[in-house]
Amino acid sequence: MMNIIIKHLFCFIWVCAAVVSLSAQTDNYGAGNANKRFMPSLGMLGGKTEFDYLNLKNHPGNSGVPLGGIGAGNVQFAPDGRFARIGMNNIHLPIKKSKASFFSVWYNDGVKSDAHMLVNDPNPQYGISPVQEIYYKGLFPQAEMNFGNSVKGIDIKIHAYSSLIPHDVKNSSLPVVFFDVELQSEKDGEVAVAFSWEDFIGRGIKEPESIEGMDGQIFSHGRDRLCNGEAWPDRAPEQTFTEKWDCGRLSGIRQFAAKPLEPIRANFQNYVNEVVLLAEKRDDMQLSVLPAYDIASGAQAWKGFKDNGLFGNADRDISFLSTPHKQDGGSAIALKTKIKKGEKKTLRFILAWYYPEIKIDRKNDMPEYYWVGGSDYGRYFHNYFNDLTSLVDYAYQKRSYLLEKTSEWQQPVLNSTMPDWYKFKLINSAYVIYTNMILNKKGDMTVNEGGMGGLAGTMDQRISSHPFYQKFFTQLDRSEMDIFADAQQSKGNIPHFVGHYYIGMGTVGGRVPTEDSWMTDNTGGWIIQLAKDYQQTGDIKYLRQHTGRVHDGMDFLKSLMPANLEIPIGPTTYDDFTHPPVYSYGAGIYLATLKAAAVISKAVGDIIKEKEYNGQFIRTQKDMMRVLWNGRFFSYGCEIDGSGRLDNILFTGQLGGQFVSRYCGWGDIIPMDMVKASLISQFKISLSKTPDYYANKVWDINQNKGIDNRGSQCWPFYLESYTGYPAFQAGYCADALEIMKHIQLVHLRKGWTWCQNLWNPAELSYMTAPVTWFSTDVLAGAGLNIPDRELRLAPVINGKDKVVLPLFYPTFWATLTIEPKTKKLSLEIIKTYGNNNVTLSRIVSEPNGESTGNRQIVEIPEFSVKEGNVLDLSPYWERIVRINTDKAILPQADQVDFITVK
Repeated sequence: MMNIIIKHLFCFIWVCAAVVSLSAQTDNYGAGNANKRFMPSLGMLGGKTEFDYLNLKNHPGNSGVPLGGIGAGNVQFAPDGRFARIGMNNIHLPIKKSKASFFSVWYNDGVKSDAHMLVNDPNPQYGISPVQEIYYKGLFPQAEMNFGNSVKGIDIKIHAYSSLIPHDVKNSSLPVVFFDVELQSEKDGEVAVAFSWEDFIGRGIKEPESIEGMDGQIFSHGRDRLCNGEAWPDRAPEQTFTEKWDCGRLSGIRQFAAKPLEPIRANFQNYVNEVVLLAEKRDDMQLSVLPAYDIASGAQAWKGFKDNGLFGNADRDISFLSTPHKQDGGSAIALKTKIKKGEKKTLRFILAWYYPEIKIDRKNDMPEYYWVGGSDYGRYFHNYFNDLTSLVDYAYQKRSYLLEKTSEWQQPVLNSTMPDWYKFKLINSAYVIYTNMILNKKGDMTVNEGGMGGLAGTMDQRISSHPFYQKFFTQLDRSEMDIFADAQQSKGNIPHFVGHYYIGMGTVGGRVPTEDSWMTDNTGGWIIQLAKDYQQTGDIKYLRQHTGRVHDGMDFLKSLMPANLEIPIGPTTYDDFTHPPVYSYGAGIYLATLKAAAVISKAVGDIIKEKEYNGQFIRTQKDMMRVLWNGRFFSYGCEIDGSGRLDNILFTGQLGGQFVSRYCGWGDIIPMDMVKASLISQFKISLSKTPDYYANKVWDINQNKGIDNRGSQCWPFYLESYTGYPAFQAGYCADALEIMKHIQLVHLRKGWTWCQNLWNPAELSYMTAPVTWFSTDVLAGAGLNIPDRELRLAPVINGKDKVVLPLFYPTFWATLTIEPKTKKLSLEIIKTYGNNNVTLSRIVSEPNGESTGNRQIVEIPEFSVKEGNVLDLSPYWERIVRINTDKAILPQADQVDFITVK
């Protein structure tokens, strides 16, 4: 009896301790509010499934390819010819649409002249007719637009681009956009192109009415409500002006405020105070300018261009542009030239913006004005350019190089044999690096979550969102990882956030404004990504810097285990719907974390810790199966003692840990027959019953419907990574691709390709869209372990067609070519970075649909990873390549039996 009393007393004490430790977790950091902002998406699913992805016709213009730079602001050139989601000033809450930012053309073929707005609107603007057709090729950060037969007698193509060059942060963080307008005429004639830009200086900026009380941690004393920048009022508009402006061979208009815009409180919005729209001057072209016009009544201002392709001569050096209370202004420039029959001409335009660095006077500024313990508020380009002239001149001189190197990372994708929808999805999913990434002068980086009041550096989402910048901007990826490491709390936990768009961000050696925020997968996710970085870079020095923090984090997770259970209990990323304490996602991610910690311990020679984590893995895996496996899938969750198991709720996140572990090369954490059974259950019960397979993450089997909170129809990015990718790994390749394709279709049909939402089909720039960059490895069954000189490869082929797949890693890129007819298999190294001394001596094949325990290990002659080298793997064809014989499950899910695993 006494033993029973002691046992119950211990459990009571543990529960009390858990309540105390989780007291900071009662708030879901804004997820609830974010869900309420978006209505359920009933009736918005299903529809057109086939698009000409690389030539979209008359596509909705709710979003477009973002153009600008990392941390420097962006504007989106939309498929309807307008500019949308203008984030020059505020990337978190961009201005949805511009009234007066567009291109226009005037053409005279010697018989008659005509003018057209190069926008696909139903009504004329300023007396100028719109075009009837626009064909749009959007591949971030480039967009091409042509207009079919809309403008008789002349072909027009606009090529818009900005710079994004892997591992070159300087040239990827420039607030500069290039527009090359290519013309070809059917007759001798004259043509003019105008570029108009609306005044956005000081517009769309949110500022608090008072900064009182903003001098401390966000998650204390109700300060989170003060810091929610989405609720701040708009900053009062500025009086703005224009003047003629020249920079070398460029000439045009400068829009500006009389003085730099001073923030009420320092933050990461861009206080742009000058914008230029410029054209390249040439002897055979005539430049005319419209310094300022009222965009509400601009017909008279545009009459000269409409009639003869020229704006009237400006009679003043400086003109008023916009007034604070009455007039919104715009500016325009035009190039006019003669053109011969069949001749091709290119007219070049540039848009650029600038804002001075926000500098903190740490001796005299009020502590409420800035985040005292954190990093600076400058931008990376402030390291190199202290004025607009130097910025524009540099970008113009480097424009060809910038375009070449930006196109370079896209070309292997476009050269692949994957379908156009996949190429489109993969390249464009990278847009978040412009729309959400915060990058300051010091080089500290964090990512704005989106729809969360400004919270940034979201580690739980980072597990899925990081692949693009980890592969292509490892320096930035490590910056955020280092800030998380430095912000590790005294209990050993890695925090949930490390920054805030409207408040500030942490820095190594400082503090973060978001302490006391954690989830179990924050610590686990950080450890997993650290281990993956080590394997893909081979950088043992970097790993050793953080090894102590890894052990502290693992001790913290172990401290969350209650008596008689080997699974940590605590909140996870799935924070918008109640779940029991024992949770299938949390348990699975912990198993992957144990694998990662063992990899790290082995790398640094800590045999004791490696043994400890491997032993814990066995115990935790056993408990996960004991309390959560119901024979067909892992239950949503249960109570600590195993009671109350929710077998009636099917959850799309249950295989999260399985995907991560297998992707990283650490093997299955769950037997493959259980993985397949889980996926078949998801396919039959929820995905196949939902249009576009866009299923709720939480599905009540008894009610036969999703039961997520209002506004939370689906978590599409996690559906991709934790259902779609495990499906590919389990051999359901066709189904995985269909899930990926339809997640895109849901956003694409509404014109939301470049502003996707986590919770439902709605307009929001959410951080996790780059999850698709896992897929280059998943499709090839690929992975890299540089310290072990190991490359994993297990491509799947259908039929006899040649397959070409791109592979990207931080230190090199490669192309994998598979030719079934001749059984030729080769890997060509197409790009290397850094002091690349990478060699490979082993190929590991873990075929999709089979347990990793059945892997094939192929020893090969030492291969040096150098640009141009080709590794011929044809002799090992039978051991590496898998012929796909599996039929798609989703289209015939009702005809497929459940799999039961005891």
